Amino acid sequence: MAVWINNRQRRVALNTPSVKKQALRMMAYLGCSENELSVVFVHDERMRSLNRAYRCKDRPTNVLAFPQRPTYEGEPQTFLLGDVVISLQTAAREAFEVGQTLEERVVFLLAHGLLHLLGYEHERSTAQRRRMECREQDILSHLKGQPASTERCQP
Repeated sequence: MAVWINNRQRRVALNTPSVKKQALRMMAYLGCSENELSVVFVHDERMRSLNRAYRCKDRPTNVLAFPQRPTYEGEPQTFLLGDVVISLQTAAREAFEVGQTLEERVVFLLAHGLLHLLGYEHERSTAQRRRMECREQDILSHLKGQPASTERCQP
């Protein structure tokens, strides 16, 4: 299991070793201990460019996930789950708005992105959104050493 962190911005300071430790704990909890994960921190301008190119939305967003799954039948499997790209500028604004530390917000966004890499979705239906939100909360509870939610994570 490996997590590769690439901080491509210098506007917002973040304790990346701590985030990496949380990412490794998430992956173990989700049964991804044989996989690798790439995490990239960017500034809003770069995130806006990525969001425009890949989602046709001309604005920055907080997190994007790029899965590394086989794209055609017979393509070799890879241990790399994919890339989670997080705008630290957007994360910092959101953290302030919701009363979190930057690290707490980044860990949440990382959990969100990781779930996308594992096939979770939230934009197609309310049931999918609820399932993903429940799973996010289970991950965050696990990281805090709390028991998982008693609420079912199925629609």
